[in-house]
Amino acid sequence: MYEGSAGRVLVLDSNAHIRRMIATLLYGLGLEEVAQMRSLSELTNTAFQPHLIIMEWPTDPTEVVLLVHRIRSGDLFDPKTPILAVSALMHHSVLEHAWQSRVDDVIAKPISAIELITRSAALLDERWTWKPSTGSMAAQ
Repeated sequence: MYEGSAGRVLVLDSNAHIRRMIATLLYGLGLEEVAQMRSLSELTNTAFQPHLIIMEWPTDPTEVVLLVHRIRSGDLFDPKTPILAVSALMHHSVLEHAWQSRVDDVIAKPISAIELITRSAALLDERWTWKPSTGSMAAQ
């Protein structure tokens, strides 16, 4: 389970209640910072580099697919930053579209606290590696 205290997460969701709920759960993991945004246009601090992105996967994911493409191409954030999509629809075609877009994982709405924490921690664990020479954790 992820136990780092230097983690930063970006939560993108159109619903303020969902954003606050996700942030509250993530702070329970001991994360340093959880930025909450309705849309990417709210991101004004270009120095903010998340270790995990949790984003809403809407019914029409056109803009989200373009955002994921920008992230994976290195145009925005580290291209290896894990992405967890949150979707109200869990049809096979929705999941396939998300994975083809290079999203790392998808969870369903309504959000299960245990599932969100477990999957977020797993994605953060994958992002961090043990550095034997320094004896500390470091981002890949």
